[in-house]
Amino acid sequence: MSLSHLLKDIQTIAIICNQWGDTGKGKFSDYFASEWADVIARGTGGNNAGHTVVRDGKERTFHLLPAGIAYDNLGKINILGNGMVLDFQVLSAELDDLENEGISYNNLMISKDAHVIMPYHVARDRVVNQPQKNGGIGSTGKGIGPCYADKIARCGIRVSDLFDQDILASKIKKAMLFYPEQDLNVEKTTAYIAPLARRIKPLVRDTIAELHELIRQGKKILLEGAQGLLLSIEHGTYPYVTSSDSSLNGTAAGVGLSAKAIDLPLGTVKFPFMTRVGGGPFPTELGSTASEKYCQDEEITQELELRKYEIPYEMENGKIHYDTKNEKIRDLMNSADPLQQGVGIRLAAAEYGATTGRPRRTGWTDALAAKYAIKINATSKIILTKTDAIAGARNFSVCYGYIDGSTKQSTFRTEPAFLRRVSPVYNQYEGYQDISSVKCSGQLPPSLQKAISDFEKFTESSVAIVSVGREMDQTIVRD
Repeated sequence: MSLSHLLKDIQTIAIICNQWGDTGKGKFSDYFASEWADVIARGTGGNNAGHTVVRDGKERTFHLLPAGIAYDNLGKINILGNGMVLDFQVLSAELDDLENEGISYNNLMISKDAHVIMPYHVARDRVVNQPQKNGGIGSTGKGIGPCYADKIARCGIRVSDLFDQDILASKIKKAMLFYPEQDLNVEKTTAYIAPLARRIKPLVRDTIAELHELIRQGKKILLEGAQGLLLSIEHGTYPYVTSSDSSLNGTAAGVGLSAKAIDLPLGTVKFPFMTRVGGGPFPTELGSTASEKYCQDEEITQELELRKYEIPYEMENGKIHYDTKNEKIRDLMNSADPLQQGVGIRLAAAEYGATTGRPRRTGWTDALAAKYAIKINATSKIILTKTDAIAGARNFSVCYGYIDGSTKQSTFRTEPAFLRRVSPVYNQYEGYQDISSVKCSGQLPPSLQKAISDFEKFTESSVAIVSVGREMDQTIVRD
């Protein structure tokens, strides 16, 4: 199938994650933004998400801005929607980075109805939600949860409020009642936010009205999802979730659309391994609870793991560079110790948080969880990502069931107690070598083709695209 055939008669696309996030949505937001879209819009979350895109070997990470901002000079419109929560200090830094690279943001639109992350949100989050000890959720500590909590409690500050001093002052005074542990001062808080507000004021729009007009004009719309379905406040493994609805429904509502308006929802699935960041259940995790505890250790970093296993690396502009195909990493992937095997996959796939830098917990792809997410997101068309990362593993597995005591379970449930209790039932497949230069699906290794076919049948979906590398041209649109 060619890309033009996949996109025939399509006006709106959404890129949504069917796992716990970190599935490479950034690459495909960039892919469709450059190849197809006129408008790129994001509707959920804040700077707790990070999308990394690679083009011509250059890596960029965006925390708030849609990946399509790189094509602003081509007239492509990027929208930060009403469903987002925005830290304007972070956004200002991202705009500075664009200016330093000579990238314009003249066509960026910021919703007047998005909520604003204030310093008191960040302070509360770091104390209450960020720690993972004693069952903590392991929030990013960016103020996302408290900001959404204020939104629901009807005491939040919206972008439009920043330009009315009386409204802004009254809302800060109200916040003083909700945050008694903090020494809030109206003048100091206003002085902090005022210059940031002045900078973004020219970009503020009624983005819902703007987007509907763009659709009426026939513009091609790309919705860029954040996090993943299993982290959705509505459908995820509560309470180990984010604070917004990261499903297709939430993503569409976050820019002022109905999910019915999305012609082609595309769901990303990391395959044949998957990851999770922070606390919470993960039935297929390599190393099980030992891995969860290990990854909670704040001293565990990418650099520490490289040093521990004596893998050469270099630092350049604050970024770590190393050979992900190093023989020692391959040996770790093939270790008989599940914890070490998980470390090997993490190093081979460079699975460290784009926003937090935290090590991502690794395990085999859970087809039960994927089937659950695919149905809620209506993503019958799937993008498989990171398939190239485990090249060199002797074998790989995909989970198609759970054992709960003596009973086999074939349905995913979101209750943490259930997911911590069950044991995964795997289909095992023969491993494969480097596939990064493969150009068509028929050239993929037979064992991988068999695993993909089994996954499609079980999840009642169709794999439309397979990613075999970080670059745009390392993308297979399947026949």
